[in-house]
Amino acid sequence: MLINTTSELEDICEGLIAKKPKFIAVDTEFIRNNLIYYPKLSLIQISYGEKSFIVDALVPEIDLSFIKKIMLNQGITKVFHSCRQDIESLLTVFKCIPTPIFDTQVAAMFCHYYHDFIGYSKVVEQYQGIALDKIKAKNSDWLRRPLSEDQLDYAVNDVVHLYDLYQILCNKLEENNRMGWFQEEMESIVDINKYLHSPKDAWKRIKFNYEVNPRLILTVKAVSEWQETLAQRYNMNRNKIINNAVIADFIEKNVEHVDEILDDLKRNTKNIKDADLLEFVNIFNENERNWMQQNNTLSSNYDKSVLDILSIILDSKCKESNISRKLVSSKDELTGSISGQTDKLFKGWRYDFFGRSVESFLNTSSKFEISAVKSANNITKIQSNLVENNCC
Repeated sequence: MLINTTSELEDICEGLIAKKPKFIAVDTEFIRNNLIYYPKLSLIQISYGEKSFIVDALVPEIDLSFIKKIMLNQGITKVFHSCRQDIESLLTVFKCIPTPIFDTQVAAMFCHYYHDFIGYSKVVEQYQGIALDKIKAKNSDWLRRPLSEDQLDYAVNDVVHLYDLYQILCNKLEENNRMGWFQEEMESIVDINKYLHSPKDAWKRIKFNYEVNPRLILTVKAVSEWQETLAQRYNMNRNKIINNAVIADFIEKNVEHVDEILDDLKRNTKNIKDADLLEFVNIFNENERNWMQQNNTLSSNYDKSVLDILSIILDSKCKESNISRKLVSSKDELTGSISGQTDKLFKGWRYDFFGRSVESFLNTSSKFEISAVKSANNITKIQSNLVENNCC
């Protein structure tokens, strides 16, 4: 059912609330193209019980506050798959985050070792035995009207199977004694600070070799902060301000002085106001002051082999515990934990699972013993044990 009037939306939302469902499945379709910064919400799909509907969010006069009321209803769990982008698109409209939520991608990764973040169709196939056709409308233009039957089928099928998946994964989490960890992760996911995209953290998205002169990293920090600030202000795609490749190229060209950077910015940007360029100078000067006050360097204070060893041990532990490695820590996050740049691994369930062992190891109060073992099907695996250091 496609809802494109306020009266229809009010009726169906009131009917939903009256039924007092404990959970609903939610998905969105949106456009995030190469021109704009913020996602443009197109559709909101909801399924509960045997009823599913699609809301056309692009209808100019439609009052979406009825959906917002459901999204903020604390008695209804909102079930998403890989919720981050859905939350971002809803946040642009409602200015708040749906709560409480249940992310089936995260739930599945707590219950199984996957090499990467697991897609929706693969989870549905694994747990429900249903092969979804995700190709037909995957790259659709969700801003075009009228919507095709293929688009509507694609949109509604996502939430229909998502609704059924919820209970399956709830049971799986309980079986694996992971519900507490999962709930902790859900509380973290709905922290609005994760969706504000602070310009000061924008440099972390840029791909470059960290083992360079810290002055060059200062350049990347300042330019990427400026890029993010303008992208948010003008709702422009970041690369329309300045391409990420140009930012990374400052490293290769050894550009570290503000005048040199300004010359490059003028050559590589279009329609940028003089006031925006002046703002870059202020941002650069602030970053430089901070860098001079503290040894703001990303150069490592640890042996690189430590990272390699801990990475192998973490992967082995995740396989043994049937939990996805990327859910625990990416390689960059592990690097940050070792070098003191981030404490994510040393908080909450991650600390219980692996962080405590890493902390003990880095403090030299314990050591890892690693051995190769043969599994039942004759596959060689790594086995690790943390043991106390015996001081003589």
